[in-house]
Amino acid sequence: MRFRGRVSTQMTIFILFFLHLSQLQPGSFSARVPRNSWVAATGSSILFPGTDKEFDGLHWEFSNPSRTLPILNCGKSYQEIYDQYKTRVELNKSNGSFLLKDLHKADSGEYKITVDLDPSRTRILTLTVLDPLSTPHISRNGSLESHTITLICEVQSGIANSVRWTRGGLALPDDERYWLSEGNSTLTISDAQESDSGYYTCTFSNLVSQSNNSYQLTIKGPEFRTHLGLILPFGLCVSMFLLVLYDCQRLL
Repeated sequence: MRFRGRVSTQMTIFILFFLHLSQLQPGSFSARVPRNSWVAATGSSILFPGTDKEFDGLHWEFSNPSRTLPILNCGKSYQEIYDQYKTRVELNKSNGSFLLKDLHKADSGEYKITVDLDPSRTRILTLTVLDPLSTPHISRNGSLESHTITLICEVQSGIANSVRWTRGGLALPDDERYWLSEGNSTLTISDAQESDSGYYTCTFSNLVSQSNNSYQLTIKGPEFRTHLGLILPFGLCVSMFLLVLYDCQRLL
């Protein structure tokens, strides 16, 4: 029994030692490199953090699936900002942080900081740059009662993550006559009633902006169609009378 106990203890020590060695194998640090994901708007600026400890040499680089670009190198007695970033980078030499200005979508990718070639002090930041959303434009198809009416909301720039409609500042009525399509950018009202009249607002949102616009929808009821039916014949008669009068004046 004592022999078995010693074997079990030795086996446990061996397993723990093996696991410790496996954690020190080359490449093990890469799996633990801290990563953060940020989102910013085109035209804005973003501050990339440096290091909170002393360093002799620090390097920043940018990469995406198509290219890798060095951004800067700095140390206690030197600093270098590469040509493609000179006009857009403000470096804080004390900790290696830097401000990247005037962002555009081509800046989307990974930003890697390497400190003293120490893998444990390597950090990767993923940046996504998005266009802010323009003010939506709302167009309408139809306005007559008992007909189908469609409100179409569109933005000229930016890509929305969500589109939301409200009526009079409240959620749309829980009515099967109301339905959304085209990623919620199109609102259709079937068998429209005068009670469906009101201010309809569509709100576009993405991770860097939110934009909305409103449209006053007026549903024209039977009275409008009656008036329209009287006005059109009267207008036609007036036009014919004026035409005959003009011909008579020419003959005289």
